[in-house]
Amino acid sequence: MKKHFPFFLLLLISLFSCGQKSTSTKGPAPAHAIQYTGGKTYTVSCNTDASNTYSLYLPTNYDTTQTFPVIYFFDPQGKGNFPVEKYKSIADSLSIIFIGSNATKNGMQWAEVSSAAKQLFADTKQKLKINEQKIFTCGFSGGGRIASNLALQNNNIAAVISCSAGLPAQASQLSNNLIFVGIAGKADMNLTEIYDAGEALKNSELKHLINYFDGPHEWPPLETMSEAIQFCLTPYATKNETAIDKKIIETEKQQKQFYSEAFVKNDFNWWKNEFNKLEQKIAKSSGDEKFMNIRLKNFLSLVAFSYSNSALNNRRLPEADKFLSIYKLVDLKNSEHAYLRTKYFILLSNPVEAEKTLNEAAELGFSDAERLRTETLFITLQNTVAYKKITGQ
Repeated sequence: MKKHFPFFLLLLISLFSCGQKSTSTKGPAPAHAIQYTGGKTYTVSCNTDASNTYSLYLPTNYDTTQTFPVIYFFDPQGKGNFPVEKYKSIADSLSIIFIGSNATKNGMQWAEVSSAAKQLFADTKQKLKINEQKIFTCGFSGGGRIASNLALQNNNIAAVISCSAGLPAQASQLSNNLIFVGIAGKADMNLTEIYDAGEALKNSELKHLINYFDGPHEWPPLETMSEAIQFCLTPYATKNETAIDKKIIETEKQQKQFYSEAFVKNDFNWWKNEFNKLEQKIAKSSGDEKFMNIRLKNFLSLVAFSYSNSALNNRRLPEADKFLSIYKLVDLKNSEHAYLRTKYFILLSNPVEAEKTLNEAAELGFSDAERLRTETLFITLQNTVAYKKITGQ
């Protein structure tokens, strides 16, 4: 992977950088008085740090006379309730506890992620009846990287379900007893990571399942997740579902490398022509080739965000202007390009245009009030209609 995608180092670094305040794990947690009932969803705070919260769903047959398997979900935006609610019917059918972390997300340093996860594991172990032989982690995108990396430092984790994220860099250090499930949508720009994971594990002792679904970069559908969790509970013969032609994967990797280099070398007009060609390929192709071209289009959005964000953070405004123009071209309906363009205009000391683009971001669906409030640059817009709309003022 590294030799094909040097720019991914930037993406991986950004995943675990500039995060929230570290949490403490000192001292035993006090006893918890709440008696949890099956079939209900709770928002729970860790006893050692009330800011470290998680979403908890217990299967309908939950009781304290027996232990239950548990799966810890990690969402890249720290929305632990999303996967818990999306998949809770599986918890009922398979009698498994679901826990979604609200305290871990993209942008945090690994030390902070690790500390929050340790607190989470300790808190839930104290409050719930957990089968310590069946502790699983599951994450999507950046959350998938968290789920896998936690297995590197915690031998008590029996299985990892990594959605849209491949094996960790130190995969050779994973326990041979670990069960690994890799999942990606066929239109997901990270599908090649899951494919590579499957190839790397072919001759491994790890029981593993590689699966693809018809969809983009998102949490998998219910049926796909159900199969993944069932595999973790009772792994059958290792298999790679819905194999993808190796030639397609190699072509995609080469094109990604070409595009990543072109972001720096080529101007907006070149990109306009190139993107039109890609759109035509999507319209004319079919099957695996069509999915590859869609993945390349989605990949361009990811790289455009990365380059734009990096240029803005380093105050390289001429570069940011170019990258943001490309970003809007390749992903017109994504609110992120408008949000980042607002930051660009603030740095240019142009509040009039900044207000316009923040309003555009809101119209495109930008709704991350916490992010907007914590971006100190945006304080100059706090009295605008768009700012108040997004933050609910």
